[in-house]
Amino acid sequence: MRLLLACLVILVATAAGWRLTPHHDRPPLTGAPGEVVWVPDGDTIDVIVDGRARPVRVIGVDTPEVAHDGRDAACFGDRAGDFTRKALLHQTVGLAPGVERTDRYGRLLAAVLPSTGPLAGHDLAETLAVSGLARQLAIAPNDGNAPRIATLVAAARAAHRGLWGACTFHDAYPRARP
Repeated sequence: MRLLLACLVILVATAAGWRLTPHHDRPPLTGAPGEVVWVPDGDTIDVIVDGRARPVRVIGVDTPEVAHDGRDAACFGDRAGDFTRKALLHQTVGLAPGVERTDRYGRLLAAVLPSTGPLAGHDLAETLAVSGLARQLAIAPNDGNAPRIATLVAAARAAHRGLWGACTFHDAYPRARP
């Protein structure tokens, strides 16, 4: 059912004029596409890269936190995680690495470009933003898509889509400023 909802959101967004970025508008991939083998939350996936599973942090967005380390999930955290899990688990994705390749946790920083499954041909960060499942997170030098993500988040927020219709900002992001 949620997979159907994801497809419906993409269809509505496209019909409303929000253009989700297809693969050919992105920089070339640096390696062969990999399979998504684990999805811990909405903005982090584990992908087979160079023969082993590597955590990948999606550039440009931040989804609410899922329950972990004895903490409850933030408002809409589980929904964002479920969305990414159902759309990408066991699917093939390409990665367009950021200028800064890894974060302080050792995760690869990349745009995630699904090539199979319901999100094939669409940028994951843009899909999360337009669906109301994430806020913008622009961190230099990996902030080239920040204006586009900001526009998509603003539209989702104005339409009260996803977390923007179900949560207060502090329910979804308790440790952040609006």
